[in-house]
Amino acid sequence: MKKLIAAASLCVASFSVQAAITVPEYDANAGKQIAETVCAACHGVDGVSIVPAQPNLGGQNVKYLYKQLVNFKAGYRKNGIMQSQVANLSQQDLANVAGYYADQAPWGVGFGNPATTQEATKIFLGGDKSRGVIGCAGCHGPDAAGNTWAAFPRLGGQHAEYIATQLKLFRAAGRDDDIDSEDQKRVNDAGKEGEMGMMQMVASRLSDRDIRILSDYVSAIH
Repeated sequence: MKKLIAAASLCVASFSVQAAITVPEYDANAGKQIAETVCAACHGVDGVSIVPAQPNLGGQNVKYLYKQLVNFKAGYRKNGIMQSQVANLSQQDLANVAGYYADQAPWGVGFGNPATTQEATKIFLGGDKSRGVIGCAGCHGPDAAGNTWAAFPRLGGQHAEYIATQLKLFRAAGRDDDIDSEDQKRVNDAGKEGEMGMMQMVASRLSDRDIRILSDYVSAIH
């Protein structure tokens, strides 16, 4: 319980940043047109991706989706494909497509690894104090449903491959790893450029094994 409280306290510290996200009033029908022409190849028209490297979007937190799209357009979150896809979209377009996907039925559940479920559950719910690892549930919830108010994303059922990639990108940024390109870091969880974001701090303590078993666990939780 103490670990969950500590994790929750860390989340509260970031609420002021996340809560400031305001999504413009959106037109889901206009967003659907964008989804069909721009997004569907990777994320599906209904927000269910058949590509494990690409995230499911259906039913995701609208604040979170809008923030990510805005960050991609600004270059604060780096991904060549996404940045090119949103380059010609207006802020209203971004709100429309975020709203459309948020309004879709939530995606389903993947498959975990029974051999590592117990170990992953302990880390997800309570972390590992001996290594300074903070549990994920404090921010994303025990069922990984996320936090709509704080714009923390729903993770349960998300593709394990995508989750693992994002954790490694956050980790590289949190530890200032020696990498070939800044595209291999994810820093857009911070309130301001140059600051250390919550996910960077949390992921910096994760081992490759932690990331693997947590990603498998999250893909099956619901």
